[in-house]
Amino acid sequence: MKILVAPSSFKESLNSCDIANYIRTGLQKASKKFDITELPLADGGTGTAYILTRAIDGQFIKCRVTGPLNKGVEATYGIVPQQKLAIIELAEAAGLRLVPQKKRNPLVTTTQGVGELIVDAVQRGYKKIIVGIGDSATIDCGVGALSVLGIRFLDKQNHEIEPTCRGLIALKKIDISGLYQGMKNVRIIVAADVNNVLTGKKGALMYAEQKGARAKMMSIIQKALRNFRKVVLHQFNVDVDGIPGSGAAGGIGGAMKVILNAEIMSGFGIVQEIVFLEDEIKKADVVITGEGRIDKQTFYGKSTKKVVDIAHRYNKPVILIAGSVTKDAKHFYKYGVIRQYSIVQLAASPRTAMKQAPQLLKKVSYRVGKDIRNSLLS
Repeated sequence: MKILVAPSSFKESLNSCDIANYIRTGLQKASKKFDITELPLADGGTGTAYILTRAIDGQFIKCRVTGPLNKGVEATYGIVPQQKLAIIELAEAAGLRLVPQKKRNPLVTTTQGVGELIVDAVQRGYKKIIVGIGDSATIDCGVGALSVLGIRFLDKQNHEIEPTCRGLIALKKIDISGLYQGMKNVRIIVAADVNNVLTGKKGALMYAEQKGARAKMMSIIQKALRNFRKVVLHQFNVDVDGIPGSGAAGGIGGAMKVILNAEIMSGFGIVQEIVFLEDEIKKADVVITGEGRIDKQTFYGKSTKKVVDIAHRYNKPVILIAGSVTKDAKHFYKYGVIRQYSIVQLAASPRTAMKQAPQLLKKVSYRVGKDIRNSLLS
């Protein structure tokens, strides 16, 4: 029985490499006969830089930058010197995991540190930069990052706005004349984890609640996003809502495409190609995948859905293991998913599940292994 273990990270809890290892441990306890391949995945969010850099035999650099709450954080990014390639992860500088639950407020969080990582890479001579933008704590349309690169975001008095979501409401003009010279010959690839556009109920606002937005903030955020779209349309003659992925990570993807001429690509697609995911799925008898929470958002380009789609194409049965599973996940049964497991079901509370995730993953994976042994091998 060949089992492919190909999970994504559990947001704010475990990276995909650790998850794959814990799942393997549980499966092996259930049966020594399983032939298990670990293939941790990422989709532009947590773990993307590590997985890509490791797959291409790159190196890692640590850099002190501004975090989402304007306090210093230590961020790591990958480099592949022979290709002059840098691989940056937004989550390292502006990720949700860097903001304590009680301090989450997407009206004030910033992507400034992401811009600082880009400048660091450019100053080191890297000409191609992949920026994975998933798992952000921000909805600032990238003004924090782009301000570091010399772009000025101005109000009607030609004063620079506060580089936050809240500041976007006053935006009237974007001045690109001061763009950092080093950026002129740099190719930016934005690796997005979802294909949502910027505005509307299914835009960047869709992820506001998980970033700490309360009900009274929603109209302010929507107003800020609409104003950014309006200014960009007027000045660049580009409607960001016509760009798939422009709403990813609070709009930074769309902003980088319009202002820096960046390319937006599927983060999962980039990872998939480099780790030869499709080939591994073809060889497997069973595919195990999952993420921290499987819900309706999973259907908007998340990696779990994409793994399921590939497996379905080759008629491979899929088992989902997640931190939590909502009723929306039942739709996966249409695509070859045969079982779904949640570690929250084994814990007293979601918070406990996050704290005890390693032990619970091993426990649930042992149960998965027994179920595979008893049903699929019989």
